[in-house]
Amino acid sequence: EPLLLLHGNAVSSEMFHLEIPFYSQFYKVIVFDYPGYGKSERLKNLHSYFWNDAGNCGFHLLDFLGIDKVKAIGTSGGALVGLNMAVLQPERITKLIADSFIGLTITIAHAERIAKNRRKAKSELLSSAFWKAQHGGDWEYVIDQDIQLFLDVAYSAMPTIQGKLENITANVMAVGSKEDELIDNIGDRMKVVTDRILNSFLLIFDQGKHPYMITKREEFRQIALEFLES
Repeated sequence: EPLLLLHGNAVSSEMFHLEIPFYSQFYKVIVFDYPGYGKSERLKNLHSYFWNDAGNCGFHLLDFLGIDKVKAIGTSGGALVGLNMAVLQPERITKLIADSFIGLTITIAHAERIAKNRRKAKSELLSSAFWKAQHGGDWEYVIDQDIQLFLDVAYSAMPTIQGKLENITANVMAVGSKEDELIDNIGDRMKVVTDRILNSFLLIFDQGKHPYMITKREEFRQIALEFLES
């Protein structure tokens, strides 16, 4: 049975290098790099409806592989991609785990903080090495585009998810942590989304950083498998 793993912003499918062997014990795991990230072709700019575009790319990949229906786990920006996919073609996403995502809107203040922190991190050895491993030698170009994406979305007041959340038919489990250092009031922001999805529930834990899937790996794996198999 196929399981699609959807990576976050500023990273690539390389972020799942420890998750692929684990979930492959139970599923046919599928990963891909969104346009402009990882090993995919670079773009001149990322449109403010980027997460919707990335969702369409996911369906093109599934069509190419001859896969009709799929379960999915999306983390951070990948959760937005997964939610957009569930809106675009509801019948094809049967179950979705949406981990540590920003909600339906991005405030200008939040986008500016992301931009400031990532620009600072570009000069730090650990961050630059991490991003190089994710994207290759032109990682700075990728990060600059990612920063601009958040600013464009915030200043244009573009919703992160296009279309009606009420159209989602997938069973959705949203997961996050009160300690998430990147997203303020994450529980409230995610609840705005889950309240509009019929078959959904929200789990907010006391511990865990951003994203929960990676910083609380063992705990996440347990609840993920319970949900996907139920």
